[in-house]
Amino acid sequence: MVFKSRLLARYVAIKRQVVAVFLTVLSLLVFSLPAQALEMGVSGHIGTENDTQGYSIFVADNFSRRSPFYWSLGVSRYDDVYVEWNNSDLTFPLNSAEAALSYRHQFTSRNLTMRRFSMEYQIGAAVSLTENKFTFSELNEERLFSESGDINGFLAVSAHYKISSNVSANVGVKHFPNLSEFGSVSSVFLGFKFSFDST
Repeated sequence: MVFKSRLLARYVAIKRQVVAVFLTVLSLLVFSLPAQALEMGVSGHIGTENDTQGYSIFVADNFSRRSPFYWSLGVSRYDDVYVEWNNSDLTFPLNSAEAALSYRHQFTSRNLTMRRFSMEYQIGAAVSLTENKFTFSELNEERLFSESGDINGFLAVSAHYKISSNVSANVGVKHFPNLSEFGSVSSVFLGFKFSFDST
């Protein structure tokens, strides 16, 4: 019993440390570094292969004034992440803190509409903030599908359309090749971002 309570206390401490580190890095990037054109955005996700759905909230900025390379930090929540285990179809919620690097390609054209479009290619990592386990009572068996602190890589491709000088809409696909014990997970997302130019 003492061992269990120590293990639980350590789990809570690690989870708090992960959140504290994420918030510290976010604060440093947003407030300490010179922002070029800070962006804040939100997007909704729908799974491509099952009923997974969720949302992301993020901040992003480019590394220099005219650089096509960007960093972003955010949090995501996915509901009904599907996994099959022991002939059972299971779904779990998954919260994560995410960091990513991306390259944005701006279209050049004489057509004003085409100049409003850009493509973004992103690579990043998500740190799980939730633990998901399932207890199969009939067999007295337990299976852990994700732990707090799991790190999972992802890729994303999206198209952006500039609605105004400060507002853009984006649509894209995000793919986790191996999301903890859930396997491959993909989603289509649609969102908006708001730019706050420092000049």
